[in-house]
Order: sequence, then C-alpha cells, then structure tokens
Amino acid sequence: MSHPLPEPARERLAARARRIALIRRRVIVATLATFALAWGVIAFDGSMGTTTTGSTLGGTTSSSSDGTTSSFDTGSAYSGDSPAPVTTAQS
Repeated sequence: MSHPLPEPARERLAARARRIALIRRRVIVATLATFALAWGVIAFDGSMGTTTTGSTLGGTTSSSSDGTTSSFDTGSAYSGDSPAPVTTAQS
C-alpha cells in the first residue's frame, strides 16, 4: 500500500516537473526557430552550390552552368604535373 507524499516532497516534484516542461518548450522553440531561419536563408539566397576548381587523374571534367557534366581523357597517366583545372557547378 502506498503512502501519500508529504507536502514538501509534492512541492519539489511539482517544481521539478515545471522546470522540465519549461526546458522542453525552450528546446522545441529553439529547434523550430533554427529550422525556420535555415529555410529563410535558403529561400532568400538560393542553393548553396559554388563553383570550384579541381583536378582528376588522367582526364579533365567540366560542368556547365545548366548542371551537365562532360569529360575527356588526356590519354596519359598522371605524371605529377599540374593537370588542367576542373570547374564544377551545382544547379
């Protein structure tokens, strides 16, 4: 048989429950605010894709602004020289 909790214990448990509920609400609000901010940045600024320069072994790959990619083989193995730069773009 269970005994009822004394008044101070009930008050402490109730205060703890209020603190936990407040923390949960704050986490939910912060998560939603972060999500909304991220969507706002994406909507305002668009895609985060950038144009970069890189290289491939034995060939060159290039991407156009419309997202298509083409490549060709130089016919030689990588010799340690600086290969032709590669430009990529994300649409």
